[in-house]
Amino acid sequence: MGNDNLPVVSKETGRAMAESSVARAREAYERFAEAGEMALNAFEASAAQSFEGWRAVMGSSRETAHNLADRHAAGARTLREQWDDAGARLYNAVEDNAVHTMAAMREISHRMLVASDTNVRAGLDFADRLAAAADAREVVALNIAFLQEQARRLTDQMVDLHQTASRLAREAAARTETP
Repeated sequence: MGNDNLPVVSKETGRAMAESSVARAREAYERFAEAGEMALNAFEASAAQSFEGWRAVMGSSRETAHNLADRHAAGARTLREQWDDAGARLYNAVEDNAVHTMAAMREISHRMLVASDTNVRAGLDFADRLAAAADAREVVALNIAFLQEQARRLTDQMVDLHQTASRLAREAAARTETP
């Protein structure tokens, strides 16, 4: 049952419209991917600035403790040395953990961005192939192939993320067990 009120569009015109739409979607995604990369870089810069601020606060607290301890007798000097040693160990441990945590977050974020980018690009490539399909039989074959590829791709990506997260967790646990 057809609708006689709809305009007739030739196959070539329909294909050209589909290809044009996919090209515009691909261009929009490229801009989105660039914006995502800029946002990730801004987050990393902000986190680094926060960490530097924390480092400055820790340094000023140490200096204040030094000034107070210098005003007291020899017993206070021993206390200051113990304070320094404990503070240095704590500071070094926190700094080391922060560095490793940021590196782990960066690695997982990067892997997720790469996986997302791969999936979007695969979808756009699939849309290109669909737009160029000759008939319904080819559309069905393309759909089946794409769904199989995508299932394999998603499985591989999930395994990769799981292995990465597990490795990073083991590395973090090993660092906490070492004196």
